Amino acid sequence: MQRFLRWLKWVRAVVTVILVIGVGFWLLGVLKGWMVPNLLRLAAARWTAKIFSVTPTASVIVERLQAINRLETARQVSHHVVEVRVDSPWLPAFLGGERLLIIAQAEAVAGVDLQRLSADDVQVKDDQVVLHLTPPKILSVRLDETKSRVYERERGWLVFKPDKDLERRARLQAYREALQAAQQSELLSVARRNAEANLQAFLQALGFRQVKFQWESSEPDAQPRLR
Repeated sequence: MQRFLRWLKWVRAVVTVILVIGVGFWLLGVLKGWMVPNLLRLAAARWTAKIFSVTPTASVIVERLQAINRLETARQVSHHVVEVRVDSPWLPAFLGGERLLIIAQAEAVAGVDLQRLSADDVQVKDDQVVLHLTPPKILSVRLDETKSRVYERERGWLVFKPDKDLERRARLQAYREALQAAQQSELLSVARRNAEANLQAFLQALGFRQVKFQWESSEPDAQPRLR
């Protein structure tokens, strides 16, 4: 009886091994029948695929850059203390004079005017682009009203009608000083470096690997308006 049981266990083990091997070969065949055609199709698609490369034309580049209008790339904040006096030709200051003192904070913005760009200013060759630009300039000077105030105002004893134009003159002087400070600082140099960095990133995003800049020589320009 024990011999029969051992023989039965041996037969069961053999049958189990045969079933496992059979199922394994069956799964292998199924996977082979699915994978091989798909791998062949993927390989064929890769070898026969077409790669399209589209390079923007000069007119397209100009259109997109002009949409930016003014590329503001640098700012400078300056503080100014301005005194304006009005003296009478006949009376001493404590009788006929006026005095106004303001503390002003100004912000000067510099950048590149891209509206002047034309198709002749853009040269495209394969993945290279050369951009011809006007020099950076001070685009605007603005007095910050929230941080500017009349600090002191005096008038003579005989001045019954104060000069309403006194504060405007003080603001204009603060504007002139802010503009002069911006022109004498490194603001335009910083604006140029930042403009190159911003435009290079913009053009590289369009697919150009090499970006070069050609700047015109500096020329006097109209003063920005006081804002």
